[in-house]
Amino acid sequence: MDRPVRSLWIICGAALAGLCVSPLSASAEPRTAVNSLAEASIDELRGDWNFSTDFYRSGYCQMSGRLTVFTPSSETPSAACSLTAVEVCGEERSVVEQSCKISLEDDAAVIVSEIEQFIERKSNSLGYLPDNFSLSKISSDEMSGALKSAVSARVIFRRAEGAIS
Repeated sequence: MDRPVRSLWIICGAALAGLCVSPLSASAEPRTAVNSLAEASIDELRGDWNFSTDFYRSGYCQMSGRLTVFTPSSETPSAACSLTAVEVCGEERSVVEQSCKISLEDDAAVIVSEIEQFIERKSNSLGYLPDNFSLSKISSDEMSGALKSAVSARVIFRRAEGAIS
């Protein structure tokens, strides 16, 4: 076996063994890191963000969508936001508009949502719960953590193009 083919097999083997970097944690561009959440201000999070979760429910479902963080109205460590979540499970999907509040707590940015309306609803969508998030890693253009709703899944938020204010 020649060297390029052997290297390919080693790379494929590493990927199958789970030794490769997850696409959610890899980035080709450097980011300005916030050293700790204590140093972050809620105003730094305002603007538009796109998000996507890992697959959940045994790989059957995934959520994506858009978050808009509004300018805080005071010096409190929280701001109003809006969230549109698109959950796809197989051939069905739900699109849910939610109002939310994002706040900085000791070890995370926390998003607590309230359902405003269903734009689309899966036929088997009983008891859809608001989509809440706990984000423990924050930079100027990326936030990551966990979806905490009817299910839990890893999530990553990336600042929408041109939305840095």
